Amino acid sequence: MLSNEAKTTIQSAYSQLLKVKDLKPRRGQKQMIAAIARTLGGITQDGDGNRISDNPICVVEAGTGTGKTLAYLVSTIPVAEDLGKKIIVSTATVALQEQLVNKDIPDVAKNSGLKFKYALAKGRGRYLCVHKLDQEMQDQRMQDASMDMFGGLDASEDQKGLFQSFLDEFTSGKWDGDRDNWPNQVENQDWSMVTATHRECSNRRCPHFNACPFFTARKALEDADVIIANHDLVMADINLGGGAVLPEPAKSIYVFDEGHHLPDKAINHFSAQVKLHQEENLLKQISKAVDTLGKQAGTPMGLLQVVTAMPEKVSEISSKLKFVSHLLLDFLGDQAEQEGYHQHRFRMGQVPDELVELAIELNKTHNSLYGYVDKIVEALKSSISKDDGEYKQSDAERWFPIFGMLQSRLESAGLLWLSFAQKDFEDQVPVARWMERIYTDNEDDIGLYSSPIMAAELLAKNLWSRCFAAVVTSATLTALAKFDRFRMKSGVARANHFEIIESPFDYAKLGSIIVPPSAIEPSSGDDYAEKVNQALRENLDTSESVLVLFTSRRVMNDVKGFLPLDLSKYVMTQDEFSKQEVIRLHKEKIEDGKPSILFGLASFAEGIDLPGKLLEHVVIVRLPFSVPNDPVDATMAEWLESKGRNPFMEMSVPDASVKLIQSCGRLIRTETDTGKITILDKRIVSKRYGSMLLNGLPPFSRNLAG
Repeated sequence: MLSNEAKTTIQSAYSQLLKVKDLKPRRGQKQMIAAIARTLGGITQDGDGNRISDNPICVVEAGTGTGKTLAYLVSTIPVAEDLGKKIIVSTATVALQEQLVNKDIPDVAKNSGLKFKYALAKGRGRYLCVHKLDQEMQDQRMQDASMDMFGGLDASEDQKGLFQSFLDEFTSGKWDGDRDNWPNQVENQDWSMVTATHRECSNRRCPHFNACPFFTARKALEDADVIIANHDLVMADINLGGGAVLPEPAKSIYVFDEGHHLPDKAINHFSAQVKLHQEENLLKQISKAVDTLGKQAGTPMGLLQVVTAMPEKVSEISSKLKFVSHLLLDFLGDQAEQEGYHQHRFRMGQVPDELVELAIELNKTHNSLYGYVDKIVEALKSSISKDDGEYKQSDAERWFPIFGMLQSRLESAGLLWLSFAQKDFEDQVPVARWMERIYTDNEDDIGLYSSPIMAAELLAKNLWSRCFAAVVTSATLTALAKFDRFRMKSGVARANHFEIIESPFDYAKLGSIIVPPSAIEPSSGDDYAEKVNQALRENLDTSESVLVLFTSRRVMNDVKGFLPLDLSKYVMTQDEFSKQEVIRLHKEKIEDGKPSILFGLASFAEGIDLPGKLLEHVVIVRLPFSVPNDPVDATMAEWLESKGRNPFMEMSVPDASVKLIQSCGRLIRTETDTGKITILDKRIVSKRYGSMLLNGLPPFSRNLAG
């Protein structure tokens, strides 16, 4: 049970926050605080602090305006202190993460009376690797002797200047080595040369360990009571076994804000891919690295057998890759001779037997080669901190990150061949497997891909069963007013606590949903963009600030091209500038009293906050159904059909419902906002599922001509 002390602390913190900030208590906010506190307070643990009770998850859909951030912070912090656990607040977007770190959490710390420390957690790839920078800043002998095997990745003159700036600012203490705190944009290609993956990092053996930005930042996490992360980092940590970057799951209470994104993030982290030509290049790089290391540093007696055996293993993999390439081109048939991008998905994830046999052999040979590379990596790693190791310390420091990177890429390829070597059992959810041919002037390669189609089992096994407790919240966790689709995707068991908290906004007074007479039945024909253009001309008013949401980039750009000049001159598409710049220019125009119409895609349908006069009219051109040729969704649909189920009603309609709610959610951001939502897709009134989608939306007033 929740202790009286924790209960009193929660009540006191909430009351003090309201008083200091001169806010009125919100019914939904109090409801959410109570739901979280009850769930966490009902968890029992043994003498070692391990959870022994089931169903430790609280899933709360909280409508816009609930104030869910304050609610989950005020309710979890006292309970976590009472239970001796860390809180990991995880978001899906950088924007919300920055809002939490820079505004919401400092606000609670300052005004609630709660005493807690907080810190931002980022992945290793956001931080400078001082050792790699040091190597880059030394003379170019290393690049000339070894790094040229990566196809000319040696530093250009511009990069040398950038790296010198990194060094100067870091050593003077003006920069902490965090990429996000560097004043200018850093290109990924430049940054990749001075940051390290966990495979390239020698940890405490590194001569720069005490100055390492990543480990310095990680120390701050040890003292923090609340850690702000993101879904990608949480899944990466879980993938590494948990407790690698973040605190151990068993000692953590996770709060997943924007929790509807979590299943898709999990799927991405457990997927695998190989591009055949890229792997051929990897094999050449491994061979060249072993040869050059031998010439520079000699081959220790303990590694002589390994180094001698590697060329044969590399040759074996290379010849098998050629067989795979011929086989895949046969699958593509006539498409293989055409320029462009072609995809072939294996039905229900079932790979043909001849490809399975090759994958089995490739998996075995990859494991052998990985073992050889691992022995070199371990020898280099141990030599870094020893004067009497297999290699000289200076050689080990230079070569360890190179072989660590090669090992990481080899491991990634091995995961794909392992997936293609396996057959899915009939009673199990299948894995999606597909191939792609990219054949253009710039690239000629064949990619193989493998992905789980559902995160439910992955999350149940790796997260929900291992964490001490979890809170999952978002404004869009239900589809068609039910949690069924979220449970199906996330693996959160039905016995956990689920609650819907209505938004405090009076939607019927604040806005309306309109389906005009000019609404159209979508099509894929060339005339569709012209029809959309005509419908927009009838429904846009330049006296309003407008957001027009499309599901197709091509249609979006075609429609802008069709618009008359007196209308198109006010239109900005999200392709013209960065997302932040488009929003900034839009705000500038509105504040100057000028018309502004934004054209955007899915990323503009969620997470954009344009209150008041900054957005008065949202136009939804087409219902946001998923693209039907997505390999993961297509495999899922096949599996549901094989079970006699209806994928359109179980997947497509619920997912479209969530996206439609998010799109409509752009309009009303505060209690004083007003405006209208125009839906130009006639199916919302002409199809049976249209009424289901409408009923899932907030209770705006309706004007459904259609």
